[in-house]
Amino acid sequence: MKKVYLSLWMVFLALASFAQKIPDIQVSNMIAPTTIKIDGKISEWNDTFAAENKRTDLFYSIANDDKNLYLVLKSSSTASTNKIMIGGITFLINPEGKKKEKDAITITYPLVVRANRGQGGRGGQGQNRQGGFQNRSQLSTQQRDSIALALHKTQLATVKEIKISGFKTITNSLISIYNEHGIKAVASFDQKGIYNCEFAIPLNLLGLSVNDTKEFAYQIKVNGLSNMNFGGNGAGFGGRGGGFGGGNNASSGQDLMSATDFWGKYSLAKK
Repeated sequence: MKKVYLSLWMVFLALASFAQKIPDIQVSNMIAPTTIKIDGKISEWNDTFAAENKRTDLFYSIANDDKNLYLVLKSSSTASTNKIMIGGITFLINPEGKKKEKDAITITYPLVVRANRGQGGRGGQGQNRQGGFQNRSQLSTQQRDSIALALHKTQLATVKEIKISGFKTITNSLISIYNEHGIKAVASFDQKGIYNCEFAIPLNLLGLSVNDTKEFAYQIKVNGLSNMNFGGNGAGFGGRGGGFGGGNNASSGQDLMSATDFWGKYSLAKK
C-alpha cells in the first residue's frame, strides 16, 4: 500500500511540475543553440520558450552567442497572429538599460504592404462583402481560420523589407531582408498554422559585447493598426470583411486598433 501511495505521490508531483507556468517576462539569459539558423522554423529551440507574455499572447526567448542577439517568438492565439500580420512586431533595444524609446534601436517585421484607402481600400472591402465572403457568417470557425491562414501565407511571401531605426552606422529606415548588415528577420507558419518568427542582430551594431556585464532594456511590441503599412496595389483592409479570419477572434483578446507591448531587461550570456 505504501508503494501505491508513493507512486501516486510521484505522479502528482510530476503533474504539478508539468503544470507550472513559465514566467510572463524572461528572467535569465540564454546561450543560443549552436545549430541556430534564422529561417522562421524554430525546431532548434525544441518548442521551449523562456517566457509566455499574456499581454501580447506571445511565447518568446531572447538569447545570444558571441556575435548576435536573437529573439525567437511564437504566437499563442489567432488574434495575436492577425494583429502581427496587420502591423508587424517591433523589437526595441536600449543599450543604456533605460526602458525608454528615446535613443533606442528598433527593428520591425513583417511589413505587409496594403493598398492606400484612397486607392480602393474600402472598395476592396465592399467586394469582399458582395463576393466570396458574403456568406461568411455561414462558414465554420475552422473554415474562416483556414481562409485567413492562406491569406497570411500569401502576405508573408510578399514581405521584402525590414524597418529599422537608431543604428548609428545605418542611415536607411528600410533595408532588404537580404541586407549586408547581418540583420535578419524571418517568419513562417508551421503545419498547425502557428506563426513563428526569428530575429538576429549583430552585437557590434548594438554597441554590445559579451564582455559587458551590464543589462540592456528591451521592448517587444505587437503594433496592430497603429503601424499599418499602406502602399502598393493590394486589397485594402480586406480582413475586415473576412481577410483577418476568425470573425469575432479579432476582438476576443486583442485590440487591433492599438499596440500592445511589454518591457524587460537582459544581460548577455557568456560561454
